[in-house]
Amino acid sequence: MDINSGTRLSQSNAVAVNNILFTGLEGRAEADNRFVRNCIYLAQMKADSLYNSSTQPAQWFDHFAGIFWSTGWSVEEKPVVLVQNEFSGSVQEAWRRLTAPLLARIQLEQVEAGLAALEKDVALLQKFTALSGKTFTSHIVPVSQNASGELVVVLSHIRFIKMVLSTNYLFWQIHQPMSQLDIRARRLVIKRRAIDENREAVDQAIRESVGDLEEVEL
Repeated sequence: MDINSGTRLSQSNAVAVNNILFTGLEGRAEADNRFVRNCIYLAQMKADSLYNSSTQPAQWFDHFAGIFWSTGWSVEEKPVVLVQNEFSGSVQEAWRRLTAPLLARIQLEQVEAGLAALEKDVALLQKFTALSGKTFTSHIVPVSQNASGELVVVLSHIRFIKMVLSTNYLFWQIHQPMSQLDIRARRLVIKRRAIDENREAVDQAIRESVGDLEEVEL
């Protein structure tokens, strides 16, 4: 990973990395986008070391979101949660309804554009859904900036279990009944000073603990 991206501006709205989709990146300093992604990678790695996001989604997400304070982030409001043991319909629409209070309309549109780009590439979509048996897990992370110049992210974790699996990559539309869906989301914010204070330490932690990641611009 090139973590020394200077002050270049990102040319892409979205980046897919394994089962994570980042959106809202276009026009923002690549160094700031990189900082956000690196914080996510570190938190994911630490949460994975304690909990299984497929079988323990609640504990995993609470630990995942709680780690961000160590890199300068503050949580805003309580997490929003949707748990349905019998679900059939559009996962994308369920995600949209749950996260709409946390996001501006333009952010929802950016996510939709990112997902549409993913669906055009079966191999990428299979990585994004992180298929393990009949369990799918994915993360959507919209990034924005508030009026005070602070960076804002909405962490969201999606897990569902299909009782009947008819395809390896069908994700957003579930036609079978008796599927279990869990979606959790929380908004975090970080001040510019905190980014500058934590950037070097986060970069160093990435170099020491995270291998090369395939980041695909969409």
